[in-house]
Amino acid sequence: MKILTKSLLLLLLAFGGSPLAYAQEDNWGTLNNEAVALSQQGKFAAAVVAEKAALQIIQGTATSLPLDVAGIMSNLAWLYSAQKQYALAESFLKRTLAIKESILGQDHQDIANTLSQLAMVYRQTGREENAEHVEKRAAAILALKPH
Repeated sequence: MKILTKSLLLLLLAFGGSPLAYAQEDNWGTLNNEAVALSQQGKFAAAVVAEKAALQIIQGTATSLPLDVAGIMSNLAWLYSAQKQYALAESFLKRTLAIKESILGQDHQDIANTLSQLAMVYRQTGREENAEHVEKRAAAILALKPH
């Protein structure tokens, strides 16, 4: 087993990989899973701590994918909404939306989900006009044929 581990590390290094980067990838995923479990238990503050740690790790990982970053930001937005911290939720949703739009395009079905979350935040903060505008955009996307 020890020889196999050394061989895998040597292969990884030979092909330009970094064992630290792969370890970090596993770590952010573990933290993300921990945050989900904590939120399911209603421990939102602890879930935020785990999710923020996951975000910090993934943003520092060269192999991270922007949609993974957006997913963590979306999770944070939900956690902040659950704690009625709407300004933070809105900030993360807008960042999530920008990432998704740059990668998926303006009319991708997944954009509608983020817009719906943003509309809920607007409604919770008494910004009905903003919520209606965002909901109309989400509905227009959903009315399109799937990509």
